[in-house]
Amino acid sequence: MSKNDEKWLVNYEALKAYIDEHHHLPPKNAPLGAKYLLNWCKYVRKTIKEGTCDVWKKEMFEELMAERHLDEHTGGRRKAADKGLMV
Repeated sequence: MSKNDEKWLVNYEALKAYIDEHHHLPPKNAPLGAKYLLNWCKYVRKTIKEGTCDVWKKEMFEELMAERHLDEHTGGRRKAADKGLMV
């Protein structure tokens, strides 16, 4: 296993721990450590889209993204319809 693979796994485990605790990705205005995880997540998505990500990394990352609770509101901006403001 290369050093890059080891670093990838460290970042993966850190993001997994964050998602296990908060049930979502870090927000854009997160503290520096969480912001790093958000940027790493964006980078991995980019490599998957470009087709340069290893298959095993892609599978692990997609499984992790499937674990998020997308039906929970996590404090971000809500649409007017969700707030009950639209008639």
